[in-house]
Amino acid sequence: MSTGAIVAIVIGALILIALAVMLARRGRERRMESMRQEAHEHRSQARVRARTAEREQADADEAAARAKKARAAAEEQAAQARRAEAEAEAKSEHAQHERGHAEKLHGRATELDPDADREDSESNGRRRLFGRRRDEDQADEREQTDETQQVPARGRQDSTH
Repeated sequence: MSTGAIVAIVIGALILIALAVMLARRGRERRMESMRQEAHEHRSQARVRARTAEREQADADEAAARAKKARAAAEEQAAQARRAEAEAEAKSEHAQHERGHAEKLHGRATELDPDADREDSESNGRRRLFGRRRDEDQADEREQTDETQQVPARGRQDSTH
């Protein structure tokens, strides 16, 4: 082979190598551009989803605040109801205590009053003080008689204070 042929082969090989490198670069550039576009699409979708997530989070926070406010109002109402129930219970117990005291005092007054007819005075006084009717008084007396008969020998426990 002649030198000219070798030089032509080397130049041809260099041209082929340069062409291969150039094609490889172009292919790589296309792939990179494709990847850039795909990345851009992903970023766009990510921004859209992030905005959606922020709106949904704001809605969720608002709903949680409303729920917390409603829970606080419900707890306050429950606390007020508990206080009212406790107050009613205390007043009821106090009224029961006062009623027992009044009955004891009335009974003692009847025992001490020399002018009072014991049976009439007791039933009339009770009816006036406690708003009972005569038939209720008789029913109470029957119940008291029944209770007295059922009390064990060691003594009767009194439910009034």
